[in-house]
Amino acid sequence: MTDTPSSDETTPSPDGAPDSGIAEKAAQENVLVQPMRDTHFDFQHKVFSLPGAFFCQEPNSKEAVLNILLGDLKAALAFPTLMESFQIEEGSHDARLLEIIEQGLAFVKQIRPGEEIPGELLDGRASWSVEDKHRIIAKGRLTVQIVSSFTGNEIIVSDQSELEQLVEDPQTKEKMKAAFAKIAERLKLTTNAEQYLTDRIDDLAQELSYIEALRDRFRHIRRIDQAMAKLATIYRTDRTFCSELNRMQGLIRKPVREYDMIFDQADAQTGDIVGALRNFHPTIQFIRKIRDDLRAKLLEWEDLLHGWDEITMERSPKVEALQKQTYRFLASRYIETTVWKRGG
Repeated sequence: MTDTPSSDETTPSPDGAPDSGIAEKAAQENVLVQPMRDTHFDFQHKVFSLPGAFFCQEPNSKEAVLNILLGDLKAALAFPTLMESFQIEEGSHDARLLEIIEQGLAFVKQIRPGEEIPGELLDGRASWSVEDKHRIIAKGRLTVQIVSSFTGNEIIVSDQSELEQLVEDPQTKEKMKAAFAKIAERLKLTTNAEQYLTDRIDDLAQELSYIEALRDRFRHIRRIDQAMAKLATIYRTDRTFCSELNRMQGLIRKPVREYDMIFDQADAQTGDIVGALRNFHPTIQFIRKIRDDLRAKLLEWEDLLHGWDEITMERSPKVEALQKQTYRFLASRYIETTVWKRGG
């Protein structure tokens, strides 16, 4: 995020308290997104109370549908058909919830009537959880970054256990305390500055823990590329199979590069820790936007990732079926086409 001049940078008040801009921003930071009034999918029409009813995206078109049982018949109703067939009027309570369902399916694979609206749409919080290891990694990365920035000695640590030890090390805590004093000076904070900054770093680490969880899962996409290299050796006598693997490896490099760039963007949000803390609200919003975008992309890959996570690297019909499924997936999304026009 570009560091631009902020209206927060004003002179402190005569009594030494934080300036009004920072005080006002601090007062607003606990409400990052205006909450929605409704919190659950409390549909009113009886069709939504049918046993087993649930919403999902249709696999091919990605269109939101309501799945219901009508006797022995399973039906997947697109929303226009649903509204017309069951006289759900535009602008009604149920119609508005259907619009929210379409948005919510970007974050969860299925939604059932009566469930809570995904947190991403309510107040910005994630509707899914992370493991403790991802919180540890996020807090460790921030700690390393802050200490490195203010001591001038670059520290490179990536191992989770080492990061955890570093955060708890007494010397690190002393360096963090000294860094906080410098940050407080630059932000013109005087009252409870250390506690204020500690809380803000913890808040940042919590938000970034979701980025770490997504980074961890996206590594499995890179593993597909590695698995294809192994299969090329196993199937080296099958020229057609190896030719398709070669094309797949070329296709998968595009999303890998794309996701690496997105993670670099997320990391850059705390590259200037003072700027991130000065503009705390927009920093959190931007991190959450990246989180939500990555989450939506990851949901498209999940079925494929589960397949590759469970497969055994050997010649088998199961491997060959997964290879064809992967080829179709990659070709439908990442193959490059050229549009030719006469007369240039």
